[in-house]
Amino acid sequence: MTTGKRRSSGVGRGGALAGKVAVITGASKGIGAAIAESLAEEGCRLALAARSTELLEEAADQLRRDFGAEVLTVPTDVSEEGQAQALIEKTESHFGAVDILVNNAGMGIYGAVDELDLGDLRHVFEVNFFGALAALQAAVPVMRRQGGGTVVNISSIVGKFPQPLGGGYTATKFALQGASGAARAELKRDNIDLVVVCPGLTETEFSQNSRISVPGAEHRQGERHALTRGVDAGRVGRRTVTAIKRGEREVYITLFDRLLVCFAVLFPGLLQWLLIYVTRYRRRRFEQAAAEEN
Repeated sequence: MTTGKRRSSGVGRGGALAGKVAVITGASKGIGAAIAESLAEEGCRLALAARSTELLEEAADQLRRDFGAEVLTVPTDVSEEGQAQALIEKTESHFGAVDILVNNAGMGIYGAVDELDLGDLRHVFEVNFFGALAALQAAVPVMRRQGGGTVVNISSIVGKFPQPLGGGYTATKFALQGASGAARAELKRDNIDLVVVCPGLTETEFSQNSRISVPGAEHRQGERHALTRGVDAGRVGRRTVTAIKRGEREVYITLFDRLLVCFAVLFPGLLQWLLIYVTRYRRRRFEQAAAEEN
């Protein structure tokens, strides 16, 4: 039910979140589910979006049981034109507001830049960049009418420096970082905060869901490719909600992540040497796996 009533958002800069309406994309599992849980704990009303209706309903039922949360599920594929707009419209129609938008939906792609399947890369851009931009463009007019709000873009530390055999994914996050920085300045007069969260390696199913664009290894889609285990997704969720409440600009989850980005900026020569070494190591891993299969 749309109220049309203009009001101040109160999100960010210490504002309480109880009763606020939050839209989270990619909310059925991983970081998105963890952010939804942390927002539910704060008393937010939630609109959960992801492609899988079944997983969405399972996540929503869990939030209702654990926190008594009011939850709307909206099956959404942000890579499809118009679906992000429909998500925002359904949320506003149901709750009468959109106070927080969390652009979390994303996927990776493995492969050397000169060998990437461009169709795969375009799809990853549609999810990671254009989907987030479409949701932002749909939510901002609603937030303006309300007097403010918060947009959260989930980026990555590799939006700050290149990732060997992951240049396609890195490019999507570089693009998201650039657009976010511009939008942050542009939306300030509308009392809309823009928070960029830059997780490092996180313990989710992300690597298994990434596209594989390595010649001869395309069939290895669904395997785990991360070198080590990452931080718990719940930690990312809690830190993201803290950033929303504080109206922060850019967020790193661990001190190591922040130091790694600083190292990349301050010592580009050493970074290049390290990237060459990591590239060789990762190539050997793919080649060894292929040899074991033959």
